[in-house]
Amino acid sequence: MTLAIDSTPAAELIKRFGIGPRASIATVLGGTGYFAVTPEAPYNGGLSTAEQTRQLLAKAEARLAQIGSGKDRLAFVAIILADMADYQTMNAVWDDWVKDVEPPARACFEARLASPDLKVEMIMVCAAAR
Repeated sequence: MTLAIDSTPAAELIKRFGIGPRASIATVLGGTGYFAVTPEAPYNGGLSTAEQTRQLLAKAEARLAQIGSGKDRLAFVAIILADMADYQTMNAVWDDWVKDVEPPARACFEARLASPDLKVEMIMVCAAAR
C-alpha cells in the first residue's frame, strides 16, 4: 500500500488570521478552526470571573465570525479557570451563552494562567469556512 503525501505548501493548506511574531489569533485547516481566547487586554483582575467570561465570549463570537463560523458550529471547547472555585460562576455565563444552540463538547480544568489578572481562558475548535 502506498500513502500519498500532500505536497501542497502549508500556506495554502492553513489559513491564518491575525498573524503576529509569536502566534496567529486563529487558524483554519480543512474547514476546522482553532483558536484560544481570553478576556479583553489589558486584563483587569478587579473584574469578576463572570465579567471576564462575558468579555471572553464576546471576543469569541467576533473571532468565530472572522473565520466564517459561529457558536452553533463549535465542536469542542476547553475552559481553563485560574481557580476551580469559580466553576459555577463561569458556568452560569456559559449556560446563558449556549442556551440558543446545541452546545459543543467541553472540558473544564484549573491551571495557573499567564497573568495573575486572568481568571478564565478558552480553547475553541469549530467548523469554519475553508
